[in-house]
Amino acid sequence: MRRRGFTFIEIMLVTAIFATIAGAVFTCLSNGIRLWDRGRQLMAQEDVLVFFDRFAADLRNTFAYSKIPFSGEAYALEFPTMVWTPADRVSVRAPEGVVDQIGKVRYAYDPGRGTVVRAQANYAQALGEAWGPDEVIVPAAGALRFHYFYAGSRDPHMSADASDGLPSGVEVELVIPGRRGEKVFRRYIAVPEGV
Repeated sequence: MRRRGFTFIEIMLVTAIFATIAGAVFTCLSNGIRLWDRGRQLMAQEDVLVFFDRFAADLRNTFAYSKIPFSGEAYALEFPTMVWTPADRVSVRAPEGVVDQIGKVRYAYDPGRGTVVRAQANYAQALGEAWGPDEVIVPAAGALRFHYFYAGSRDPHMSADASDGLPSGVEVELVIPGRRGEKVFRRYIAVPEGV
């Protein structure tokens, strides 16, 4: 009488085929995870560069204005600058849709969410201390610090707050957490009006 079933060689052959397929799937999955992680790191660096460019453009357009003061501390900064806002419907510039005008911007670190946010206010909002919605500029930040440089003829110094008015420059330090530790990015931005 003959028994039905698989021989030892057939079972070993099927096991070898499954092992080869499993090895190929594992290699593909491992490479995919590495590529995803590398892409995520590049996106974080892109966010940092966009933040620095936008912050520098806003800061270079700042000016001394008595109704909208330049104020800042270690983790937040507010200053007057030119902002793009929707045009008033009854103004001459209404057909343009979006217009530039004097306003105020705020850059701050939100430790609860671990993000760097930017908010802006048009002229009327700035005078009333109202803000538009927060826009997340850097979605995954470990810290953000501002240092203010004052280059007066009597006492040049670096300060953690902007209590002395419009500075000559601002140093920004942005910390981005990663799997291999934190990366610290720094940039010094000169303020043309503060010199």
